[in-house]
Amino acid sequence: MRITRLRTTPVRATPSRVSRLNTWVALAAVALMAAACSGSSTSTTDTTTTVSVSAPATTTTTPVVKAATVTTLPATEPSPPVAQFTGIEVAEELTQPAILIKIDNHQNARPQRGINNADVVFEELVEGNITRLATIFHSQEADPVGPVRSARTGDFALLTNLNTPLFANSGGNPTVMNLVRNVDAVLISDANVGSPTFYRGGGKAAPHNLLTTTAAIRAAADGAGGTPAQFFAFRKAGAPLPDTAEDVGQIRIDYGGYRIDFVWDPAVSGWARSQQGTPHVDADGLQIAFENVIVQYSTYGSSVAFAGSPEVKPIGTGEAWVLTAGRLIRAEWSRPTSEAITEYRDINGDIVELTPGRTWVALPRPGSGSLLED
Repeated sequence: MRITRLRTTPVRATPSRVSRLNTWVALAAVALMAAACSGSSTSTTDTTTTVSVSAPATTTTTPVVKAATVTTLPATEPSPPVAQFTGIEVAEELTQPAILIKIDNHQNARPQRGINNADVVFEELVEGNITRLATIFHSQEADPVGPVRSARTGDFALLTNLNTPLFANSGGNPTVMNLVRNVDAVLISDANVGSPTFYRGGGKAAPHNLLTTTAAIRAAADGAGGTPAQFFAFRKAGAPLPDTAEDVGQIRIDYGGYRIDFVWDPAVSGWARSQQGTPHVDADGLQIAFENVIVQYSTYGSSVAFAGSPEVKPIGTGEAWVLTAGRLIRAEWSRPTSEAITEYRDINGDIVELTPGRTWVALPRPGSGSLLED
């Protein structure tokens, strides 16, 4: 039996119609019973029963569109600028060029002037296995600075990643002075500038008495020079030292002619420097004690200007000790090109972050450093 469902308009029942419907239903029931009782030889009529159903009412619903929720994030203040060499916050970005001044470190030159105002000091070997200082002034001025001494070919690689710094020195042999003119730096020398940029004083005998000021160096440059890039990575306030940091109170570096000690001094939060067993103080009697010391073990060759002059090789890779916040972090230094900024990475491969402040970079030969008990 096939049932076909049709959509019809509902019919209201009346008594007569109900009577006739009952009769039809009874007849249909008899017919079905008769068909069921007939045998297989008897043909069966296909009966279609039509059942009337009412179609459900159709309702059209207009979808409700919710307004998009807009989340307003709180305004954040931009990070304040920091000095490129110290990581200390400054009121506005420092755009002036860096000044690199060669300073005498001979025993007869001490005490020197202006060193405590330097952002960075490089200590490199010169003739006789004593050292000379290449000092970077940028965030602070100094008056006076000195004694100023001559340039070396080893200085060139210290200049090439400073973006055209001002290079102040007392001259050099003819080969050095010819070569330095090919370096990306503004040369300020007493050989080609003279007074009032440089003058002699301080109660010492020549050649340990040539002085200058950072203001005089900038005036001599007459606006030349570029803005240096960020030079070190620095820790944020409250950031911890890495797990690789070791407790250490004192280190010693043997340059051959000079023995240098750095001792952590909590009172000044710096590494107090001594030379040949004597505290290294400036002309004001203040001991040199920078917030960071980096011992960047470096190889040396012979200068093309003078075979007896050591020439530091600060491009490549090597071992480094980073002293910061009274701890030692063993690291590897890397500077692939002369224009690149040197990176210091700990044994986990992470960039070593310094304490905001000044940094002394010692450049001794490998194996010349040792750790001492307090």
